[in-house]
Amino acid sequence: MAKANFPRTAGAAAALPLLFFGLAPLPFGVVHTGTFVLCAAGAALLAVSLLWDRFDGGPYRIPRRFYTPSDPRRPVYTPLWWRRLRTLLCLMLALLACFGGAASVFMVRAAWFSPPAPDATVVVLGCQVIGDRPSTMLAYRLQAAQNWLDDHPQSVVVCSGGRNDGGPYSEAAVMQHWLVAHGIDESRIYLEDRSADTGENIAFTAQIIAENGLSPSLAVASDGFHQLRASVYATDCQLSAGALPAKSPWGLAPSYWVREWFGLAKAFLERLL
Repeated sequence: MAKANFPRTAGAAAALPLLFFGLAPLPFGVVHTGTFVLCAAGAALLAVSLLWDRFDGGPYRIPRRFYTPSDPRRPVYTPLWWRRLRTLLCLMLALLACFGGAASVFMVRAAWFSPPAPDATVVVLGCQVIGDRPSTMLAYRLQAAQNWLDDHPQSVVVCSGGRNDGGPYSEAAVMQHWLVAHGIDESRIYLEDRSADTGENIAFTAQIIAENGLSPSLAVASDGFHQLRASVYATDCQLSAGALPAKSPWGLAPSYWVREWFGLAKAFLERLL
């Protein structure tokens, strides 16, 4: 009976971190596809684990798990609706795991096994700003860019990002101010302040590179989960992209990682249509 209960216990234990990382961003006002998917997957896995044989034997019967497999009183009837529902939930969870696992392999390769060329043009992909200050995630991206620029004094940087939430400053302007304050000469900084998403970040940066004769090799300063999608858009613009993966807040990274699976799917569908 202990062996029979182990899959349910393991499933319930696996559901808890899914729910935790799905709910963790909510107090910070962060709600997106990744938070929804993690919460939905955690709830589905928890329900399947706890209720697997709850309806066996019909109403008012003792659940199957309270009998040993050899006990003749062990109920064998399972309602058709519950068999179909739990099979559907298991199938959806398996498909999500396969899809996410495959995408994650390529995301890891793009983030940590794709170093930039020595003469690369750094591009910092935009993220939320708070007034005239970068958010925590954007500050980490800027730190990654600063480290590269300090080590490669011949490199220049494109700060890419428009205004968000109707704020007074564009993401690019806030990034420029941060970099100058941290010792990067303003003459090495180019601003791209029109973009509203990753595709526009790269497309408008490609225009700046062409107009100013900059290196078409990119060093993308962004979170690790973001690197693969940036490289896809860079390829579309005849640019090559290397990664400068930034640190990500541990409580937010899992939900953003999951969200990126669907961002990648969207990017590849856009290429096909």
